[in-house]
Amino acid sequence: MESSIYTRPPVSGGPAIPGYGSGHGNGGAGGAKNPRRRNSYHPQRLLALATYNAQTLRTDEKLVELEEELSRLRWDIVGLCEVRREGEDTMILKSGNLLYFREGDQLSQGGVGFIVHKSLINNVVQTESVSSRVAYLILRITNRYSLKVIQVYAPTSKYSDEDVETMYEDITRAIHTSRTHFTVVMGDFNAKLGKRSDNELKMGQFGYGERNARGQLLAGFMEEGLFMMNSFFRKPKQRKWT
Repeated sequence: MESSIYTRPPVSGGPAIPGYGSGHGNGGAGGAKNPRRRNSYHPQRLLALATYNAQTLRTDEKLVELEEELSRLRWDIVGLCEVRREGEDTMILKSGNLLYFREGDQLSQGGVGFIVHKSLINNVVQTESVSSRVAYLILRITNRYSLKVIQVYAPTSKYSDEDVETMYEDITRAIHTSRTHFTVVMGDFNAKLGKRSDNELKMGQFGYGERNARGQLLAGFMEEGLFMMNSFFRKPKQRKWT
């Protein structure tokens, strides 16, 4: 295998366009805006969004494995949890796909990011992290409309409810920063929403299991104008649990 599987992207913060980006971490390309964007996305095409807990992408070998698995699927944007790479950076992989990541509070755990299909790179307007648990990406869909995708990695049960509340505050900041026409919030919330109650309109009729305490916190947060879209679609039983 070659010594490097990626090259720097022509976006703000990269060597080709210095002096931009958040400057957090090792590359300085995190939080970058793309001044060379142009529309290559066809508005009639359905976007395939997914979220994936990678457990680690610290090594180049793990990135290669991820891309090999993605090559078997139709995808456009994959939000990543537990990236476990150092710093914050944006890079173009040898495949042509774009990788953005932000490290966790500790190198050995956490961190969020995105991998964007090469066909959409010119539509990426901005990648930014609010915290080590919340990052967002803005995609230009047409000259008029844009989409914000927010990736979340929630604290596990060993963390306090205060830590979870802090994460929801970070999500709120991501929602209200850089307004877009459409917003998708996705990721690993480490919560069980279960089935909806009779008066809940934010959930569909295809919820699964019983709601736990963290699920109740998530349900309360959804009152800000969010919908649990997975619960509006019937799925086979074996696909209701991840």
